[in-house]
Amino acid sequence: MKKKKILFLSPLPPPYYGSALSSAECLDILKNSGNFKVRNIKLNYSRKMSDIGKINLEKIRGFLRGKKEIKKLLKKFHPELIYFVPATDGLGLIRDYLFFRDIKKIDNKQKIVLHIRSRIPKENWRKRLFKRIYTEIFGFSNTYVIVLGEELIADLNNLVPRKRIFILPNAIKNEIGEKELKEIIKKRAKESVVNILFLSNMDKTKGWPKLLQACKILNEKGIEFRCFFAGAWVNEQDKKYFFEFVRKNNLEKKIVYIGPVGQNEKKRLLEKTHILVFPTEYKLETFGRVNIEAMMFAIPVIANAIATIPSIVKDKKTGFLLEKNTPEEIAEKIEILAKNRKLAERMGIEGRKRFLKNFEIEKYKREFIKILRKI
Repeated sequence: MKKKKILFLSPLPPPYYGSALSSAECLDILKNSGNFKVRNIKLNYSRKMSDIGKINLEKIRGFLRGKKEIKKLLKKFHPELIYFVPATDGLGLIRDYLFFRDIKKIDNKQKIVLHIRSRIPKENWRKRLFKRIYTEIFGFSNTYVIVLGEELIADLNNLVPRKRIFILPNAIKNEIGEKELKEIIKKRAKESVVNILFLSNMDKTKGWPKLLQACKILNEKGIEFRCFFAGAWVNEQDKKYFFEFVRKNNLEKKIVYIGPVGQNEKKRLLEKTHILVFPTEYKLETFGRVNIEAMMFAIPVIANAIATIPSIVKDKKTGFLLEKNTPEEIAEKIEILAKNRKLAERMGIEGRKRFLKNFEIEKYKREFIKILRKI
């Protein structure tokens, strides 16, 4: 069977964040499937998380290099399909729109599948430039779209016909066997202190200040806990605020900042975690990869009920969905699980079952390949 040629345009690690990691998994799937010939171009040029959203000379050079590489591969590789993970806001959106225009200039009949991994903010539709960009990209007759859940179809503002929209939730590889998991659950049960985890970039919009304040409430109530914060700082000001809050509220023995974690360190961290808290309010939030990482390890999740998160975390079954996303509500849900460890364990096990059924990579591979072969 003839292999379909795909030009893969996407952010890839480093830096390490959800969209880039998911794109790396997709690239790996395509390269190893045997169904496609793939050429890829990395479209993000930040070296670290704090560089995202800023302009510098290195990024300008990367952008110009990307334009050159895209033009070259379109003319020499002759792809049958372009897989493109565009930014949906800010400077990244403008950058990717310019790439899109280059593609159309060279071949305006080229099929393009846009894998949307971030929200399109409603207010952007009221901005003339952004509205024009969205209209041109999504209104293109050969545009196909992959979204992470039904909830995100509305973001496209009816510009893409439903028959050209595919739903594919994120997924990850199951890294832990049932026997190993049983031992981990036994060890957790023996812990006298409840271990809480925040695992994301240390961007305020991801909700870590709310969890900090919830920790203060729990401490005042006499709840025994340790709360671990793992992720990279986006600026020094936030870092200073974090450690000053911990010091002023006498939380040095209760709160541990770990920093960015690699895959092995993340695994060790998840093994000892009783509760994951993800109180995100990030305006581009779509999925929250960390939710399914926790579910894989049978950890109950407390998360804000935005974007596709209600399709991932089942309220009162695999964790709790936050309605107000306040420190008080977060503290209340943590207290319930801290005082009823059996309930936390049952929720975690239900989350594990849900992960294996819906968010494990093998099912995702089949669906992803099926979509790209169909277009």
